[in-house]
Amino acid sequence: MKIIAGAILLMAFSIGGCLADSPTPEKIAANFFDTLIKGDAAKAVDDFFSSNQKFKEKIQALQLLKSQLGTVTQLYGTPYAVELVSVEDLTPSLQRRVYITKHEWIPITWEMYFYRPQSEWVTVQLLLVDQFQLIGRKK
Repeated sequence: MKIIAGAILLMAFSIGGCLADSPTPEKIAANFFDTLIKGDAAKAVDDFFSSNQKFKEKIQALQLLKSQLGTVTQLYGTPYAVELVSVEDLTPSLQRRVYITKHEWIPITWEMYFYRPQSEWVTVQLLLVDQFQLIGRKK
């Protein structure tokens, strides 16, 4: 009986350790902005969508997003800071996070959506605009 209890306890710690290592929306967003601010927009996009296997098939959409980021950098300069605007749990499995990146003359608004189909979060959407309609709550 002690062996079974020990095995169950070990499994619980193993599962807990795996879940603790799973990326959270906060960590995914932080990694995205850290990479973006360092000047590697393409890597930031690739890393952001790496948690969702469906985006490996959407090469053109990712290329379009990367080119939009290049345009943003040309128009407004490289971002030098990021600020969290809001976090909304739209449902237990869908989270919306809104940020701004600070540029020399104007902030850029970022809207990110994260989905948890089972136990791990995946990215499902990334929007950026130079206007502020995205800042308000959706709920």
